[in-house]
Amino acid sequence: MSRPTHLPPPANPALAPVLGAVVYVAALVAAWGGLSLLLDRDVVDYRDAGPLLGPSMALVAIIVTWLVTWWVVRKGHPLRGALIAAVVSYLGMLVVPVIGYTVASAAHFAISPFIVTAALLSPCIVVSTWALVGRSASR
Repeated sequence: MSRPTHLPPPANPALAPVLGAVVYVAALVAAWGGLSLLLDRDVVDYRDAGPLLGPSMALVAIIVTWLVTWWVVRKGHPLRGALIAAVVSYLGMLVVPVIGYTVASAAHFAISPFIVTAALLSPCIVVSTWALVGRSASR
């Protein structure tokens, strides 16, 4: 007697942006850790900035990446979404030290390799998530 074959349920495209954000967090931690070891430099060079400045900057980039990925998966504009993700995550990560530390620190963080890396990882996650989900979810 043969057993009936059960197919797995279809993938939920609403979970793709969440997966993209989780992958972004992992890639960001790995990239910042590698850069920190390679350059022998802390992510936040200012000792008096406190322990929450770096994580709050990363949180802004994570939220931007998640929102733009959600928009791209639903609407299907990967190149526009990649550009938006790169620019908004870069600017968002610069706004956090201006508000949370000093205005003068913005110039230091603007050329930081950590901020640039985070801004370049964001569009990679947006486009790759869109490519994995495919156009079926954007309808």
